[in-house]
Amino acid sequence: MRRAVATAATVALLVLAVPLPASADPPAVDFADGAATLAVRAGEPARVTLVNNTGTAYDVVVTARLPDGTGASAPATARLEPGGVATVTLAAPPPAVTAGFVVALARSEAGATVVARRPFRVSATGSWTPLVADWRVTSFRGPLLHGTRNAAVPLADGATCGDTGSAMVVGGVARAGGGAAVVTATCRAGARHVELSFAGLDGAGDYTGTVDLSPSAGGGGEVALTVRRTDDVLFPALLLLAGIALAVLAAWQSGRLSALSQAEEEAWLLQAEAAAAHQRFRAGAEGTPWQAYSFLAALTTRLDTVRSRLRALRWRLSEVDADKGPYKEHLDALTGLRALVEAWEPFGVRLAALAAARATAAAEPAAAPPAIAAHADQLLRGRDIGDTGEVPPLLADVDATASALRAWPDDERAARDLADLGATLEPAVGQGRDRDRERLSRALATVRTVRDEMAAAPDGAAYDTLDVDARLRDAAVELRALGRQYLGVLGTKTRTFAEGTGPVRVPEAASTLGEARASAAATAQRVALTRRLRNTLAFAAIASVTVWTGLTAMYFDHPFGTWRDYVAAAVWGFGAQAGLTVLIGALDRIIAGGPVARS
Repeated sequence: MRRAVATAATVALLVLAVPLPASADPPAVDFADGAATLAVRAGEPARVTLVNNTGTAYDVVVTARLPDGTGASAPATARLEPGGVATVTLAAPPPAVTAGFVVALARSEAGATVVARRPFRVSATGSWTPLVADWRVTSFRGPLLHGTRNAAVPLADGATCGDTGSAMVVGGVARAGGGAAVVTATCRAGARHVELSFAGLDGAGDYTGTVDLSPSAGGGGEVALTVRRTDDVLFPALLLLAGIALAVLAAWQSGRLSALSQAEEEAWLLQAEAAAAHQRFRAGAEGTPWQAYSFLAALTTRLDTVRSRLRALRWRLSEVDADKGPYKEHLDALTGLRALVEAWEPFGVRLAALAAARATAAAEPAAAPPAIAAHADQLLRGRDIGDTGEVPPLLADVDATASALRAWPDDERAARDLADLGATLEPAVGQGRDRDRERLSRALATVRTVRDEMAAAPDGAAYDTLDVDARLRDAAVELRALGRQYLGVLGTKTRTFAEGTGPVRVPEAASTLGEARASAAATAQRVALTRRLRNTLAFAAIASVTVWTGLTAMYFDHPFGTWRDYVAAAVWGFGAQAGLTVLIGALDRIIAGGPVARS
């Protein structure tokens, strides 16, 4: 149960760990860099990137103005598609201009409306020649790999950043699904590479665009840039592990439900078999007083209780173990009830045997029926049994009473013969020695006591405890010895009793048995440990394959970070773990030579 709770808690923490998208609403049209002030290089055209955050297309006019509102450069126009990005180039501002505003106006039939406004500042320009024409940068978000990787673009042979470093906006990149970012290049003094930084990277995806590291040179500085915005590998790995945990939990619960369902099915089948057995019992007992016996109502009540308790185990976080716990108790109950059902039809045969034994006892002419005969009459009267717990004692009572009634006539005749022999010996022994008279008196007392107890035994179990054979055998030995002594009788007509002797079994030494038991227990523990270790290694191997294939298919060489990606990772972990487990089980059956599925 602790393992299941820990698994559920882990899944909950993983779900909480998944980053949620920001809920702030961006402006309709905005500058892509997100900076408070646009940087414009002196004597160079100004590249301005706009982002359309709406589903409406705009025709925009972008112009640079001085603080007094007069124009600082010729306007530029662009078409902003819904969710799109557009870059315009403004003419270089006059040398005397050091600051101003960049204004974007959306044209419509009603006129022009300002949709974006940002101050600009004129600064010194830079010019760097890159070594490459294409470059890829990865931007991570997450606790482990946060930040950018491979953001340094190497410069051409012989090119450096000079003695004084500088930084400038070199362009922008945009994502196909919407969203853009401004790229700023920083070249530090003496460095042979340019460091790129990005403003505006938000959602996961591939941002592409062309940046110009040497705008004042009239060409040669263009770099086709791809920026991959993706989440840390920790998050997809955790989601895959969560899917694996869910698959294991689902398999565990599926196994529990299958076992419980099979037990419930067994209960229903047992109820149907009980009805059939009861019908056969009634047919076989037609016309007899014991035909009225029935335990169907009690059995149905007991099976309803077992089924109810089995259903209650479905959603309990507990093991369904056939060797221990409540599930074992219910299985034991079903096993006991099945034994009762299987014994119910032969119960009619037992009752018939009891009736025959009762008739034999009643036919004994020389003695009145014993008290056990009345008990047999009571057993032969059928009734409705209110509790299934009454059935096993009833079956045992019927068998014991029938056995006692079958033995009673012979026992009674043997005791009567011994009593007659004693009566014959009394005149002769009465004139003999005192010791012989005492022996005769003791033997006759034993015979009378046994006869009285036989007649008074209330049921078969009590009759079995009388030990009639042994007690009459001792009395017979005494009486026969006296007969040979006083009457010269070598043999009598009394029953011959077995002495009951036989070979004596010598048990093994206790120490030997203890050592064998300890050795077997230790071997069982080693087998169990080996099985658990093998299962653990198999689970670890399957989980490793699941995680690696999931990362290969969805993370490596793919941007990752949307809610769809996280759902896909969890589903991949769940499905791959379950599928590989089933496949391994099927292959194991094939290798072992067994069927893939039970028929």
